[in-house]
Amino acid sequence: MRGISGFLTNFPPFIYFLLSLLERIPVKLPMSIEKMVSRVSYPRTGRHLQRYDNRGFRLVVGCIPYRYRKTEEATLIDEVIEVLVISAQNGKGMLFPKGGWEKDESMEEAASRETLEEAGVLGNIECKLGKWSYKSKRQSIFHEGHMFPLLVKQELDRWPEKNIRKRKWVCILLQYANVNEL
Repeated sequence: MRGISGFLTNFPPFIYFLLSLLERIPVKLPMSIEKMVSRVSYPRTGRHLQRYDNRGFRLVVGCIPYRYRKTEEATLIDEVIEVLVISAQNGKGMLFPKGGWEKDESMEEAASRETLEEAGVLGNIECKLGKWSYKSKRQSIFHEGHMFPLLVKQELDRWPEKNIRKRKWVCILLQYANVNEL
C-alpha cells in the first residue's frame, strides 16, 4: 500500500507506539493532576480560608505572567518580553492576576492558582519580587500583596473566569508609550 491509504492503515499502530513512549517520560508538575484539574474546574470562593497578617491586612498573592516572543521586525532586538494583563472584574482597567492566599496552600501555590483562575495560564513560578500594602477599592480595608514572575508555558482556551475577564499580551518595551491605550 502506498500513498495516503497506506499511511492511514499504519497510523494507529504508530500512535500507540508514540503514546507508550510518552507514558515512560517522567513529567514533574508543580502539583498533582487531580489538584490542578480541581483548581481549573472549580475556582475558590469565599473568605473562610483567607489569611490575614497581624495587622488585620488580607494577604494577597499574584503573578506577573510573561513570555519571550521572537521579533519579526528588522531591529537590534531578536526577542521581546511580553507580560499578560487581565481586565478588572468590572471591566475598567487592566491588572495582573492576584487574589487571596488561603491557609491550605503555600504562597506560590496560591499565586499559581489565582493566575490560572483569572488569566488561564500555567507556567514556572519564580522568586518572590516583593510585597506592598494597598487599600481596597471596594472596602475600607488594607491588603498586603506579594508578587511572583511566572514564565508562561501554556495558555488555556478555557479557564474559570474566561467569561468575566479579557487578557492581553503587552510588550514591556512599549508599555510606557501605550499605557493609556490599555
